[in-house]
Amino acid sequence: MTERTQPDSAAPGSSDPEKVHTFDLIDEVPGSSRSGADPDATEPDGADTDGADTDGADTDDAAGPDAEPAPRAPGRAAVALAGARSAVGRTVRRGGAAVRRRVPATRRGRVLLAGGTAVVVVVAVVAGVLVNGALRERALLATPSGTRSLAERPTEQWSVDLENPISAVLVRMPGVLAVVGDAKVQGLDPATGAVRWTVDVADAVDCGPLGALGVGGPLGALPVEKLVCVTVSEDGDQGVTVVEPDGGSTTRELEAGATVQPAPDGGLIYLELAGGEHEQEPVVVDKVGTPHLPKGFVAPDLTVRVEDAATGAERWSADVAAGPADANLCVSYNSGPEDPDTPTPVLDLVGAVYGDLSNGVLEVEGCGVSAAFLLDGTRLDNPKDTTDAPAGGATGSFTALPDGGWAGPDPAAAGAETPNQVVHLPDGETLRLDGQVLVPWATDGRDPGLLLERVGVHTEGRSTEGRDAGEQLWSVSVLRATELLARVAGTGVVVDELGQVRGIDLGTGAERWTLDPEALGLGDGTWDVSSLVFGAFTDGDTLLLPVSGDPAGGDSGLRLVAIDLRDGSVRWEIEQDTPYTQLVSVDGYLAQITQQGVVGLG
Repeated sequence: MTERTQPDSAAPGSSDPEKVHTFDLIDEVPGSSRSGADPDATEPDGADTDGADTDGADTDDAAGPDAEPAPRAPGRAAVALAGARSAVGRTVRRGGAAVRRRVPATRRGRVLLAGGTAVVVVVAVVAGVLVNGALRERALLATPSGTRSLAERPTEQWSVDLENPISAVLVRMPGVLAVVGDAKVQGLDPATGAVRWTVDVADAVDCGPLGALGVGGPLGALPVEKLVCVTVSEDGDQGVTVVEPDGGSTTRELEAGATVQPAPDGGLIYLELAGGEHEQEPVVVDKVGTPHLPKGFVAPDLTVRVEDAATGAERWSADVAAGPADANLCVSYNSGPEDPDTPTPVLDLVGAVYGDLSNGVLEVEGCGVSAAFLLDGTRLDNPKDTTDAPAGGATGSFTALPDGGWAGPDPAAAGAETPNQVVHLPDGETLRLDGQVLVPWATDGRDPGLLLERVGVHTEGRSTEGRDAGEQLWSVSVLRATELLARVAGTGVVVDELGQVRGIDLGTGAERWTLDPEALGLGDGTWDVSSLVFGAFTDGDTLLLPVSGDPAGGDSGLRLVAIDLRDGSVRWEIEQDTPYTQLVSVDGYLAQITQQGVVGLG
């Protein structure tokens, strides 16, 4: 963000905001700078600015009898420093004079010199542009959504067969595509599909952390530095195996019956209820089948602990105090042998506890307990208020932002019909919104200095930069965005509840192009995009969306639709017979699970 200008009233979609937000889409050359000084300015020949007073007057003789005492004479160190400065100044002036003496005297010589200088400048500018381009590409490929060129329709580059591909899972590791399935983890080269290493794991395995499979949304499949696999034997013995990006692995046993799940960076999440073991108990059911907790029931507190999965060393822990319990969150339903078709509700405190790790936030829930944490242990909800969000089963209330920071409910607006959110920026700044933040599904790795929010029935852009943080940059009343599919190079791609997919100028909110939702199979499902669009990928010019082949669910299938970010046209489309399966990008190389195994696209 470099400046704010008055809006163009003729711009499509402009809502005539007081100020708008503009961007520099062409980066400055790294290392270039300006100075107010003239680099060619020199001292007049023969002048010595370090010499004595030019008129030779003795200032000591001019002092009157009542004058203040003269300052103390400078010490030896000060005299030596002044002498060194004078020497440096003389050296610089002499060097400049030497250069001037070597400038060709003839016009032809000066022309040749100027031409050579211009060539050097052009080469420097081109080199700077290339370096900037390389940095932009590196930032793009570091994002979960960044891919290499999507200008042409990709084709299958390699394939690896799997015995049970539909149950296999793809995991992004640094420089490696990890494939979990067939009782093993395979590390594949994302460019060639070559198997670099294989680690055997048990059949019953939970490897991750993973995002929600089969559901679209922000941030995509986050990279996993170390893959953590929790195994359970037929006898109920638990263990954990940590797999490194180079194929090295470490395995240790876990406490039997412990509620655990993989965490990022080789971590392991423990969820432990206070009060020892908790057996299932029967509950009272009224005439309409509603379960009721025992009289005087008090839910147990919960301890959340994250360990190093390989060593068991604790990273952080927190106690979550229990509050009023909702019976629906405390029971599970078992089918009895006498009447298997009529499940019976039972009090199941252990089974009610689970953790939802998505969007960079860990949200835990159970009977009477709920809390949200960043992955470093920072508590997001209010630990002193057991009734605040996300209590009551409202998971997904918090989300991490792709540029750092996080967003969550505004406690002051908890009683509102549509609670507003608060954004916590990486620098500690807190922004109170008038609505809900729109988190992009795909980005190019560059921070545009603003965020989008849905406010009532219109969309606004707010600054996140420095002193301007929180300032409204624009507001478009005719834009009712429900999802922000992409935020790339100054263009935002939003789904409008009115029935269009729109490309907007992030600086002004003005519409750049529209796409009929039927091109993505959305139809009237603009409020249910995450169940119809399963991800978003970009090379900086094109947006690739894997969408349901049949939105009605009658037939299986998947379509890959590539949208030109400049004008919203469909560049190409691929129809696949396979039902939805994972599509991920590792180092910019696309890989996908099919009905036969895993394939690389490029």
